[in-house]
Amino acid sequence: MRQSIIFVESGNRAEEIPVITGLGFNVIFVSSGMLPYDEHNFNEDSKCIVDKGIVQYDRLAEIVKELHGLFTIRTIISTSDYFVHSVSLLCEQYRYPSLNSISASIFQNKNRFREKQQELQYAAPEFHCFDSLQDAVNFYQSSKKKQWVFKPINGNESVAVRLINSESELNDCYRQLKYLSRYTGTLLMPSFLLEEFIEGCIYSCEFMVSAGHLHILGVTNRLMSQLPYFIELGYSFPVRGFIADLIIEETKRFVKDFQYDFGPCHIEFIVSPDRKIYILEVNPRLIGPPNPWMIDKALGISVFEIVCKLYIFGGLVEAAYFDSKYSTCLEVISPVSGQLGRVKIDMKYLNRSDVKIIYLKKEMAYVNRAASNTDIVARILTVAESIDEARQLALTIYESIRLELCIKPVPLTMEREDDINGHL
Repeated sequence: MRQSIIFVESGNRAEEIPVITGLGFNVIFVSSGMLPYDEHNFNEDSKCIVDKGIVQYDRLAEIVKELHGLFTIRTIISTSDYFVHSVSLLCEQYRYPSLNSISASIFQNKNRFREKQQELQYAAPEFHCFDSLQDAVNFYQSSKKKQWVFKPINGNESVAVRLINSESELNDCYRQLKYLSRYTGTLLMPSFLLEEFIEGCIYSCEFMVSAGHLHILGVTNRLMSQLPYFIELGYSFPVRGFIADLIIEETKRFVKDFQYDFGPCHIEFIVSPDRKIYILEVNPRLIGPPNPWMIDKALGISVFEIVCKLYIFGGLVEAAYFDSKYSTCLEVISPVSGQLGRVKIDMKYLNRSDVKIIYLKKEMAYVNRAASNTDIVARILTVAESIDEARQLALTIYESIRLELCIKPVPLTMEREDDINGHL
């Protein structure tokens, strides 16, 4: 009998499903209905269960128990930040390979992770956790000598993350978080951090662990937006040199000290101007789009296949790493809010093997002036023999792009209307 994989939410729009079914397994995809996935990734060997209640562990556990009574289950996996901890608890219950639940719990909660950093004497920014807006306002009023970043206690994609420059902005961030928390049924929790702003360059390290064996795929750098937001506008992979070597050594230290014992991981760092390294956050899953494409093209592998085999079979698969190319991504965002007509790109770039264009917003969709990674309109991906060639090609395409937007005029207030009538 063909075995099934219970797949609880995806951080990659369910792109893992065709890989899993290609390995000879059925997929039962369990979704909250609040995180995006592409339906074209489903086939006759996969089915989807949508239940908003899975944001609560007990409901998810109930569904998993029912599925074990109906199907022959091989394992349970998740590639979503929001569900890695719940799935690790279930894997321990059913004795499937997974990251240990204690570590998963720490990485899911930014406050607990910062506390663990302090306990292990890692460099960390000053941070304070709040459940109450008034408590946060009182703290902010008494500590304006430092710059503070508002961060939800869980979540990703830079949602509701902002450098705070006033009490009014603190209020705005809190209102946005409360709204998102209610909308998602507390998938995004209402608690938040005020965290000391650390200036520096952002990098990440992509790696996998199994049975004490660490395999590092490489280091990625970041092109970030202007403050007060933290939008990732570009990447290059792999980066090399002195800083990359420091990042790799700090990653090895992290794996040992934080007992990261199984699975893929995407860990982000800030390197300050004086080369002091801070761990920004830890995501116990494969790095999200568009980076899997970049890794595949640079290393000549299928990273989804390697990760899926790790989840299913419990061990790392030896792969041929050509490691001879470099990849770059530039993100396209809108400078204003409006209704998107179309994204105009020169046709000559659309059928090249070294270029991939990903459209994230459909025509006639409303797009926001970018405040988080969820506001990205399109992605330009390139691969070349050198990192400079890949970057230059991406930049050439980027500079040729035009966004057609339909924008409403500034709304008139009643006072303005009266003023106009009095002067016409």
